[in-house]
Amino acid sequence: MSNSTFIGDLNARILEAERIIAHQNENLAALRHLLRIETGASTPETAKPNSVEGTQTPSDIDYKGKTSDIILTLVQRSGESGIRPRDLAEALVEHKLINKGSNAVYSYLSEFKKKGLVRQKSEGLYVASTKPTVVTAAAPRKPQKKRKLSPEGLEAIRKAVKARWAAVKKAKG
Repeated sequence: MSNSTFIGDLNARILEAERIIAHQNENLAALRHLLRIETGASTPETAKPNSVEGTQTPSDIDYKGKTSDIILTLVQRSGESGIRPRDLAEALVEHKLINKGSNAVYSYLSEFKKKGLVRQKSEGLYVASTKPTVVTAAAPRKPQKKRKLSPEGLEAIRKAVKARWAAVKKAKG
């Protein structure tokens, strides 16, 4: 197969794949529309996740204070649809609470998950937990008593080591 035939074949396959995807997207849109009509409301698949700008106004949230409190407030206000860490990071960058990126946001969200304040949905969205779980600290362990060998035990170990090395020397030589 020549190079030009191969490229032409690839182009044809790409065009066919794009046609199939466009057709499937049309079917998906029609099914979502039908589901919306049948249920009388938008479904989680059709509803876009709330972004920070779409659900809160600057006067609605006080961006003064601890970053962790602000993140928790934003997650709680996002409702059941949830909020993405990227949207949280954008809001914090906009208000100059973090420089860039979302590592700090993921860190806070991870701590909130451990405390049971938020939970992660399968779509990567975070929502406030309805029932915070109580994390109890493990009972402090008593320090172990230092064990001591009896003189008889120590003597038994000495004899066993001497016998072992004697066997090693005898085997070598």
